[in-house]
This record gives sequence, C-alpha cells and structure tokens, in this order.
Amino acid sequence: MNLFFRICIALLIGWTNGPIDRRWSMAAERGEVNDTDRDQFANEFGTLMARTDHLFEIADAECSQICEQVCPIIPGAEQQRRDWYLLPDGLLWRSYLAGPHEPRLSTVIFNDQKQGVFWDATLGGRVGLLRYGSAGALRPQGWQWDLEGAVMTRLDLLHAEDVESVDYRFGTEITAAEGPWAMKFGYFHISSHVGDEYVIRNPAFERINYVTESWVWGGSYSPNPSYRFYAEVANAFRASGGARRYQFQTGAEYTPRAIDPRRGAPFAAVNLNFRQAVGHDVSTTIQLGWSFQSPQSGRRIRFGLQYGGGPTSQYEFFDRREELLGGGVWFDY
Repeated sequence: MNLFFRICIALLIGWTNGPIDRRWSMAAERGEVNDTDRDQFANEFGTLMARTDHLFEIADAECSQICEQVCPIIPGAEQQRRDWYLLPDGLLWRSYLAGPHEPRLSTVIFNDQKQGVFWDATLGGRVGLLRYGSAGALRPQGWQWDLEGAVMTRLDLLHAEDVESVDYRFGTEITAAEGPWAMKFGYFHISSHVGDEYVIRNPAFERINYVTESWVWGGSYSPNPSYRFYAEVANAFRASGGARRYQFQTGAEYTPRAIDPRRGAPFAAVNLNFRQAVGHDVSTTIQLGWSFQSPQSGRRIRFGLQYGGGPTSQYEFFDRREELLGGGVWFDY
C-alpha cells in the first residue's frame, strides 16, 4: 500500500509541476517573489513530503497488523492458509447421517412388526489426529488422519431390555477435502456378537462369528453447505461367519443452515446399503427431523423419525429382514 501511495503522489507532483513552475516565473517577472522565497518553499515542500512518506509507512504497518488479526474471522479467509495441526478441530469427512453403522452417539427406539420393540444405542465417535490444511472446524480444506470407533448395541424392550446383539467397529482413515469435494481411504474392522440373555432364551441358536477386515474408499460432493451426496465401497480382505467381500453404500443428505442456531433447522437423510453377504439386497434407512448445529465446532444434535427396511444392520443376524419405524436422537461429530 505504501508503494501505491508513493506512485500516486509522484504522478500528482508530475502533473502539477508544470503549472507551479509557470506561476513562479510569472510571479518573479512581476517582482512578487525572488529566488530565496522559491528555495524556502522547496525546502518546506520537501520536508512535508518526507513526513507524508513516514506517515504512509506507519499506516502500512498498522494495516498489515490489522489484516492479520481480522482475516482469520472472515469466512473463507482461513482457507488460504495451510499448515500442520496436531489433534485438529473438526473433521474433513463426516459420518453419514442415516448410516446405521457409523461412529457417533445415538439412541433409537423402534417397532418391528415381526420381531417386537427394540432399542438401538450407539456409543462411539470420530476424531482427527493430524492435519495438513486450513485451520478451523467448519468446512476445512486439506488432508487429515482420523481415528474412529463405535459399539452398536440392540436391546429387546419386550424382554427386560435384554442385550440381543452387539456390533463392534474400529477403523482409521486418511481423509481429504477440497472445495465441494471430499474423500476417504482407510481400514475398518467389524465383529458381531450375540447377547447372553438372547442365547438363554433361544438355546437352539447357533452363534456365528461374523467378522470383516476391510479397505474402504469413499467420495462425497456438496454443491453447497445444505446438500451432500456420497458413495463408498468396502473390500474385505478377511471375512468369516457369513460375511462376504464387498459392501457398497450411497446416499444423500439435506441439512440447511439455521438462521438462528438456537432455533435449529430441519434435516433429511437417506442411506442405501448393498452387501454381498445378502446378495446385494438393499438395506434402506431414512431419517427426518430437526437438528441443531454449533457454528463454531460444526457438531450437530438431531431429533427425528427413522424408517428402516431390508436386511438388518445387526450383523449377527445378517440374513434377517426387518421393517422398522421409530424415533431417536443422534449426536454427530
């Protein structure tokens, strides 16, 4: 900025130099001024220009300091700065809202017309370990190393809240985000277990050791902050207990930003899951409700209804079909 003002002043001096010289010559011819007056004016003008130049230097330094303090709070300004961050705030890749096997905190109570009334509870989360990219939790850019884990438990409410089955998930991923695009590549482990109470009530039941060790690739596209479309494929390099090699997921989410965060906004999400273990028969999950999202952390809590149809999400009974309708609360990282 200092250079800019110097150029402007030089152009102004050049433009005015000719008229000033002519006026000095005319005044000298009339005997109104002499060389001493002219020299005095030149000295004073030079001193004034030196002081002006010093003021511009001070102003330029102050403006730079102000910009450094203000730019981080301007939306999008932090996207231009990239650095290494240990245990960064926020995520570059977020869990699918309607994905029943995603790491989060949630509780859902629903009714199955054939099986009864159940309570699904998920205890888990996803965190970032290392990032190279922009700072902040809201729509950061760059790449990040994440760690995830969750326990998904199903309780039978018609039998004293007995534990019917439990699925364990653990994984680690490299995620990346650039503009509206995001991706992930990583590994996850799933193992399924049956509840002791269920075995006691069903002594003829034979437990299966449903386990997968899988590589996973996924991509998503968000044309604006309200919409997200995604797809992923998991390739199990180890599978047992009826599990098979491939699993596909795709879905869409609608999460408009609330005008007032305290009042929240509606949300809608659908997830389609195709597993080779059930002949790629689609398992559908649909959610509708109201959500509240933090403008600082990006975390979201949701209240709403959930519909599920197709093969069950509890892999101990992977070949069982169900049709569920209920309500729940979900906390997303």
